[in-house]
Amino acid sequence: KQWYQRRVAITAGIDRLLMNVAGTSAATPTVAGLIALANDARLNAGKPVLGFLNPFIYLNPDIFFDVTLGPPSSACWLDDLEGYPLSEGWDPVTGFGTPDYHRLVAAAMKY
Repeated sequence: KQWYQRRVAITAGIDRLLMNVAGTSAATPTVAGLIALANDARLNAGKPVLGFLNPFIYLNPDIFFDVTLGPPSSACWLDDLEGYPLSEGWDPVTGFGTPDYHRLVAAAMKY
């Protein structure tokens, strides 16, 4: 998958000016919102919230779109190094990848 295929586009309105935001500052609250929606679905079904997520994530890597193609992350550059490359599975740039909401909720309901 190309690195740009599954990016989250967020447009923020500040003082009536529209601007695109990206990066960790945009992705982290977006993923937190998806987890909150999965927890909401669990609570509505009488189940507890997911809690500590690492076991759930490692048991369900298929809930993510694995980003495998694209340039090294400029956010990970050190001095004149080229950054970390993308790879199949977990990598330091994209982690497991981009969450798929429907797969996330389905896995959360089975967990």
